[in-house]
Amino acid sequence: MKRWVLAAGLALAASLPAIAQQTKGATADDIHEMERQRFGFGELAPGRDSDQKSPRAANFDEAKVGNLIPPPLFASPNDATKEGWARRREALARLIEDNWVGRIPDAANNLRILWHKEAVAGRKGYDTEQWVGQILTPDGRSGPVIDATITFPRRSNKVPALLDYSYIWPAGFKLPGPPPPDTEAMVLKRGWAHVAYRPTLLQADTGAQMQQGLIGLVRWPRERHDWGALRAWGWGASKLREELAKDPRIDGNQVSLAGHSRFGKAVLVAAAFDHKFADALVSSSGAGGAKLMRRDFGEAWTNMAGSYAFHWYTPEVMEYAGHKTVADLPVDAHMLIALRAPRPLFISSGSADKGDAWVDPKGMWVATSLAEPAWGSVYGLPVPPGSEMPKVLVGYRDFPLAFYQHDQGHVPWPSYESFMAHEAKFAGR
Repeated sequence: MKRWVLAAGLALAASLPAIAQQTKGATADDIHEMERQRFGFGELAPGRDSDQKSPRAANFDEAKVGNLIPPPLFASPNDATKEGWARRREALARLIEDNWVGRIPDAANNLRILWHKEAVAGRKGYDTEQWVGQILTPDGRSGPVIDATITFPRRSNKVPALLDYSYIWPAGFKLPGPPPPDTEAMVLKRGWAHVAYRPTLLQADTGAQMQQGLIGLVRWPRERHDWGALRAWGWGASKLREELAKDPRIDGNQVSLAGHSRFGKAVLVAAAFDHKFADALVSSSGAGGAKLMRRDFGEAWTNMAGSYAFHWYTPEVMEYAGHKTVADLPVDAHMLIALRAPRPLFISSGSADKGDAWVDPKGMWVATSLAEPAWGSVYGLPVPPGSEMPKVLVGYRDFPLAFYQHDQGHVPWPSYESFMAHEAKFAGR
């Protein structure tokens, strides 16, 4: 399988579009500058810095978050009805695409996927398989791959699956401190299949290689409102979900998502635009994810528009860090969250005083609270009482739109058990 993936990668390099060959060797700064100039976004405000000694230091004082008012979820009282919400949701989805996550070009509909599956060594006592979906264009070019390792629980027959956005760590890499809990073991113990999805093999997590992945295969250079990596990763997740649903060992209606930090942002976007996912754990997603962007706390929109993160989004994000500001943004995180309604969603974070301040846990709660009417008013589903942020380790876990803050830092595993209980309660089992 490794030899096959290598061959596919060599085929991709040989078949890159001419423009990709021209930008070969370009840095993320180069591609960022190319798009900034091409679309005339002007000089961009710099992002915030977590170093409090920096002249660009981020704010971590709740008294200084500002008082910018987010745009209303409902534009009229009729939007709180099912018929009205259908129209409002469509309008919001387009606004979020055009100003935040980008549109998927129509050419993506013409791609084919050739799947290769084989048994591989894995956890003792469990069946493990490697699934690689080779992307092919109508004219025969080979693209990147959808790559996942699937570990099946014992006696697999129509079992739920957790599609876990997984990082590819360098050889020998170890997280600081004691070994973290084994989230794969948690999933298998509950009788689910664990799907380790590696989205960066589909679309690299850097602007420097944007043209070499799915985005570049479909259209390069990007147009002003084209997709970024978050949607490309979500496209791959949806295709993987469809393939999982064909396997008799998997319950195709019970495939859920989980992702942390930048992958938390990605999971929120994937779940918002694909309601066939049963549930989604959005962990510490912060700016560009579930955090209300108009709150001046921690990471800012200007960070999202910089060369480090711009490839996650549509080029248009730069407009609100140059000619305009986040105050002019026609959408905010509560609207992205609300696109998920009425399907289950679980938003979580760590504690600010334990190392998760950068993602603004309170800002994520505020956005979650503002999104609640999409579940409550439109669909008559239960929502948390009041708007006060719940206590750490308590949260509001017994609602379709859930919020939970654990007592550790910027890590996802303390939320897994609560999330899986949420899926069991609200995702149809």
